[in-house]
Amino acid sequence: MIKFELVTPERVVFRTEVDKITLPTKEGEITILPHHAALVAELVAGVAHLTRGTAEEDVAVSGGFIQVGADNRVRVLADTAERGVDLDLGAIEQATARAEAVMKETARTDDSAFAAAAASLERELARSKVARKMRTMKHVPTLDAAVLPPDENPV
Repeated sequence: MIKFELVTPERVVFRTEVDKITLPTKEGEITILPHHAALVAELVAGVAHLTRGTAEEDVAVSGGFIQVGADNRVRVLADTAERGVDLDLGAIEQATARAEAVMKETARTDDSAFAAAAASLERELARSKVARKMRTMKHVPTLDAAVLPPDENPV
């Protein structure tokens, strides 16, 4: 088992044991299994996939770092991390439309605004993927609620 921790500046999202973790990195997706080599990698916007036995859960993440220790510990320090049950598909669709509009407006005029909008669009697409998957599963998280930590740092 891997001792897994997913932390954002606001709260601890997960602190549990898992069998396998798939994370989006700058170099592509990586899957971490027990006894993985020590590693530090840059986390990018995408979907983190957690597996424990037959239970699975996806989490939308954006930006940050991944630290894999030789002692079967994985810590993800993410700018944002949201479970599917916490996402509002309507709000995500509005944010996606806003990001696309900003990208169209700034495509040839403002490189920094365009890059910020592109990053926002990536984050919203990851959130949308997790929210849609959760919606098709009838809003039932698959990881046992007993392994989910209480919100240690409520906002």
